[in-house]
Amino acid sequence: MTALMPYIPPNVYLLTDNLDAALAAGEDMLTATLVWNGGSGDTGAAIASARRAERIGLAGVRTLEQVLVARILKSRERAEELGKRDPRFGVYARLYTSGTVQLIEAVSEFGDPSPAEFETGDGALAYLRSRGLVDDELSAPLDGTALPITDDFLIARRVRLGMLMDLVAMFLDQLETHYDLFDDEALPEDRPLPGEAPAADDTSGVIVAALERLQSDN
Repeated sequence: MTALMPYIPPNVYLLTDNLDAALAAGEDMLTATLVWNGGSGDTGAAIASARRAERIGLAGVRTLEQVLVARILKSRERAEELGKRDPRFGVYARLYTSGTVQLIEAVSEFGDPSPAEFETGDGALAYLRSRGLVDDELSAPLDGTALPITDDFLIARRVRLGMLMDLVAMFLDQLETHYDLFDDEALPEDRPLPGEAPAADDTSGVIVAALERLQSDN
């Protein structure tokens, strides 16, 4: 026999939507590779074309980074709400919000025009340095150098991309486990409904691994 799908609070759908969008933005970033062009080339047209491709690639990464930050900040609000209303998610909500708290400062930074006007301008090199793609001791990459986006990319100069994606994926996995958000099939009758005590499972390993990851980054 089967039971009807349990009620899922609207804030869970909103949280899932923001987490899913953040994860998608991070995955898109990891497929990107920036190519540095310092202005060398056989002709003026070749130089202009290479510089244009560089600007487009950089703008795309910046846009994805801002989408990622915006979605994570919105998901933080929903995670805190869920952690207070449903004790099953209290630990995960606290872990998620503590791991993303540094991004709160990024909002004012993204909206502050002073760095672009008085410090580094809209310079590609300054951006690449601040995200860990170019070493501070290196004057500039060689022309044609490929700079792939990796897990070590510093989102908003603060938090590694890989760590953020691990936190987002962890929360999504827990939401799916408890709510079957992506399963259209009816639940078996012995499946606990939201608010009921869940069956004992071993989630301590996930929490410990995430905490160790946070400590190693701080």
